[in-house]
Amino acid sequence: MNPYLIVAFYKFVSLPDYETMKPLLLSVMQEYGIKGTIILASEGINGTFAGKIDDVKTMIAKIHSFPGLENVVFKETFNDKNPFEKSKVKLRKEIVTLGVENINPEQMTGVHVDPAEWNALISDPDVVVIDTRNNYEVELGTFKGAINPETENFRDFPAYVAKNLLDKKDKKIAMCCTGGVRCEKSTAYLIQLGFNDVYQLNGGILNYLEKMPQENSLWEGTCFVFDERVTLKSDLHSVEEGTIDKEWKHNWRKGAASNITA
Repeated sequence: MNPYLIVAFYKFVSLPDYETMKPLLLSVMQEYGIKGTIILASEGINGTFAGKIDDVKTMIAKIHSFPGLENVVFKETFNDKNPFEKSKVKLRKEIVTLGVENINPEQMTGVHVDPAEWNALISDPDVVVIDTRNNYEVELGTFKGAINPETENFRDFPAYVAKNLLDKKDKKIAMCCTGGVRCEKSTAYLIQLGFNDVYQLNGGILNYLEKMPQENSLWEGTCFVFDERVTLKSDLHSVEEGTIDKEWKHNWRKGAASNITA
């Protein structure tokens, strides 16, 4: 039995009073033993945390109590131990750092494609499939035929676009990431640049692995997550302890700490 519930979530929504939310959320995390990280910005909320099931449900109810966050969707996985060490609530300029001004996924984003339709989309040879995650994540696993932009951080993605994609504005572009938050920004960014046919995997890779039967899956490898589980297999269970070198993981995370995924 897996006693710990792990949730990942995000929502792009105007939060003008986001700074006042920090102590309120942190106090609930500490009171109920919830560990993980929540990121707050004027553009929304992003995070992942874990705890005992009832305690996590209490934390979810607290987040849902804030105006604008009533419908935040939480993606659930389970584990035998809490994969986080501390309770953190951070204030940031962006909930995921692209570093480009005036990108608003709340107003425009790529077409959301559910897992059931994703295979057909990315199997089309005319579709350019891009994994928007960092290089070390893509190396561990990605979709068959997906392009690795070889970025060290998400903020490097605009440079990749400038060098490799601007001549492909007439193409169908399909993007994926762990939980969806990076795709919300990357597809919105492409649309702002004049791309007209942009798609994203709804709910991200985690949603795909949950919904897609393994015999029909086009996913290859494991899925990196930003916690002590390190990577998840296709069944959303963590890779056996010791199969990923922790020093390797922590070295990579130094360059990726600002890009917590949801």
